[in-house]
Amino acid sequence: MENLQQNHNRVSEFVQNSYQKLFSEPELEGIEPQMPKFQLKSFLAQAIDKNYKVTIQINANNTIYETTGLLTKIAKNRFLLATQGQKVTYLLQIEDIRFVKKTY
Repeated sequence: MENLQQNHNRVSEFVQNSYQKLFSEPELEGIEPQMPKFQLKSFLAQAIDKNYKVTIQINANNTIYETTGLLTKIAKNRFLLATQGQKVTYLLQIEDIRFVKKTY
């Protein structure tokens, strides 16, 4: 009976860890400082005009996420970020963006 309980606990722990890894955001290499709004606007405009692939750190509910993709402007201070590998599209406001950099 004790072995059965131990096996059940191991299986539960394995499933929980696998689930967390599957649905967690990629880990950040380093959290960058919040860019000033004027600088964000300039970098975002340049990335959109020149169709640069960018990496963006996103401020979201006391958590910072980082993702890479192509930007499209949809309205004043609103953007779509389409990722390639994750096949995810983010709807962002300028207030959501912490940092942006060009990636190669």
